[in-house]
Amino acid sequence: MKQQIFSLAILVFTLNIFPKEASSQKVMKLNDSLKTSSDPLSVKIRGGSIMKFDFGHYKTLSAKGGLIKTTSKSKLFSAVENSESKQKASIVMLGNESDTATINISVNEKSEAVREHVISFSKDRVAWEREEDPSKFNQTSNLVAIITTSRDTATWNFAYITMVSTENPKENKQIGIVTDGNKKIEIRTVNVWDNGKSPTFYSIVGFEFYVDGVAVAALQNPIDTFQKKFVWLKKDLDENMKLMLAAAAAVLFSFTNQVSG
Repeated sequence: MKQQIFSLAILVFTLNIFPKEASSQKVMKLNDSLKTSSDPLSVKIRGGSIMKFDFGHYKTLSAKGGLIKTTSKSKLFSAVENSESKQKASIVMLGNESDTATINISVNEKSEAVREHVISFSKDRVAWEREEDPSKFNQTSNLVAIITTSRDTATWNFAYITMVSTENPKENKQIGIVTDGNKKIEIRTVNVWDNGKSPTFYSIVGFEFYVDGVAVAALQNPIDTFQKKFVWLKKDLDENMKLMLAAAAAVLFSFTNQVSG
């Protein structure tokens, strides 16, 4: 958790140093089929305990976030520090006419980090020594949500799991799905702009949603606040599916930092 906050602070500092480069507007690399079957919906942001995101005729009626509860444990003579943070939130979105989507969100992060210094004993000597490798860091983030809409009785379960390890980077994973128990929607990250280039200071620029290998929706939401946010929804989807996907997009807009890795 501490490393994530530090990295975000470095990113903000860097983007403020290079405002000209950061301010050039970009669009993420979008699936070709989705690009021709949808229109980009520009996102408007409103403040609150949790930011509210509006796009097209989808508007956030309410967004409430609970306090972040953080616990940290470490033994006096051990360099390893374990921490866990939990947060809950709820969002209500308005869709077409009077249609609404209700979203209940839970975020859980667990991390294991090596502290830079630790107390050590050597014969009759007590020392405050620097750990040989203070960069070791392991983190698991679970972003889960339950989505219901006024148009349907089905309950949709949203889950995005991120696992990050500096010791075994090949095992790093990001897995995201939305399902009602029958239909499964896969969430894939987008890491490049439409010019094929990747961001310099962060990895994720957006997400795409796939059903049976077909892209049905996407959102652009880089950590770089100089870049615009967009949503794409496949035009031939039924209104209930569009509303559910808009709700899933709202979850990612609100908690992209927790799934960025």
